[in-house]
Amino acid sequence: MKAKGILIIYFLTGMFLFSCNSNNNSYTEEKAIEGVSKLKLKGIFSVNITQGGKETMVISGNEDLVNKLQVVQTGDLLELTLDEEESGAFFMKEELQIDLDITDLSEIRFEGVGNIKNSGTLDVGEMLIAGNGVGNLSLDLDAQSLNARLNFVGNMTLKGRANEMTLVNEGIGNIDASDFSVQNVDLTSSGIGAVSVHCEGELTLKVDGIGVVNYTGNPTIISEKVSGIGKVNRN
Repeated sequence: MKAKGILIIYFLTGMFLFSCNSNNNSYTEEKAIEGVSKLKLKGIFSVNITQGGKETMVISGNEDLVNKLQVVQTGDLLELTLDEEESGAFFMKEELQIDLDITDLSEIRFEGVGNIKNSGTLDVGEMLIAGNGVGNLSLDLDAQSLNARLNFVGNMTLKGRANEMTLVNEGIGNIDASDFSVQNVDLTSSGIGAVSVHCEGELTLKVDGIGVVNYTGNPTIISEKVSGIGKVNRN
């Protein structure tokens, strides 16, 4: 029964990714934003983040979807919401694309269906990523610390570097942080899939799920606890 549910989730993910290839960005709207450093994303859309200092947001796609996107800024928090039932976006071939140009970023919270990526490298301090839903993340970060708490279906790719990383994975999919060079890593994985990290300092591992954890960098192992069907590979 559980396996059947997983297959259904992957099927829905495939439907979404197929629809993204057939998008029709026929309408574009630009909005000014100021002082945004936190993002809360809810709905069916994809986001590309650039740290260019212009502080603008460009929304592209079906005009009806663009008009239904709710944009609320409270202080440094920008909330973008597209109600799935009201918009019917899941079954439309058009994809809503949001391009954000910001000066700083400290937090990304997301739920729904979509892809999140960035252009160039994001120079950040302390960074939080928390996510649910279906989609893919691809980020290039130069961070002081990264706190990632993930419970979604999809894949995440991290590149760049950080001094500290805390990663809690409870989702279905692969997390590839092998090109994300970190000094100290605290990793807890209870999801399904492969997790790869590169740690050069101290590594704490807790693995309780179905999947594989790979690590490189010849770190000092502070703690390693493995239960369930999980497996740890030291490369």
